[in-house]
Amino acid sequence: MSAMPAEITAAPPGPEPRRVPGAQQQTLRRTERRAQQQMERRVRRKWAVLSCSIMAAFFGLTVGILDVLH
Repeated sequence: MSAMPAEITAAPPGPEPRRVPGAQQQTLRRTERRAQQQMERRVRRKWAVLSCSIMAAFFGLTVGILDVLH
C-alpha cells in the first residue's frame, strides 16, 4: 500500500489535468477535506473498538483470577 494519495499513484501517464476555476476549486477542496475527515473518524472508531475490546478482555481476566482466588 502506498503512502501517496490515490490520485497520484493511480494517475495515468499523460498531460496534467487542467486547473478548475474558483468556485469549482473550493468544492473540490471541501470534498477532499470531508473525505479526509471521514477517514480520520473511521480510524478513530477502529482504535476505540480495539481499546474497548482490550479493556473488556482484561476485565474478564481480572474477574476470572479473582473467582479462582475466592
